[in-house]
Amino acid sequence: MIAVFTALLAGSLLLHPGHSTRVELQWNLQSERIELAIRIDHADLEAALRKRLGRAVRVEELTDEQAQQWIAPYLRETLRIDHGKLAPEQFSWIGWERKRASSWLYAELSPAEPPAAELSLKILTLLEVEPELNHVVTLRRGHGQTSHVLSKEKPVVVLSTKPLDR
Repeated sequence: MIAVFTALLAGSLLLHPGHSTRVELQWNLQSERIELAIRIDHADLEAALRKRLGRAVRVEELTDEQAQQWIAPYLRETLRIDHGKLAPEQFSWIGWERKRASSWLYAELSPAEPPAAELSLKILTLLEVEPELNHVVTLRRGHGQTSHVLSKEKPVVVLSTKPLDR
């Protein structure tokens, strides 16, 4: 009996969904912008929009215009470059790909000042509704990439803006 209970408990812990996003970042040397793609589960995004808008929103029912009107400002307000909030002119909504249970959101971010050799990007997206959430970040540079896991305790990733040595 104890073995069955232990197996059930272990199974439920393994199947319990963790909250995470997948983030892909790349510095575009020509445009001097951060290219951002973030995959967000609809349930988490709906919770954040509900908190922000004060009413329920079903991501599956949003038009592209509503996504730009509601999701884009939320995303902009939850990102920081070098610890500063992004002004509207620093954020360009590229669009989104809505899937069944999650969506990919695409944006470009511009630093307020000419870029230094490194920029820090703080990602606070969804942490107000899911404090235990992790952002799994892939930082692309040339043909290489590095991975980072960001959290409420460590929400910052550093991007190099220097050209790759050839």
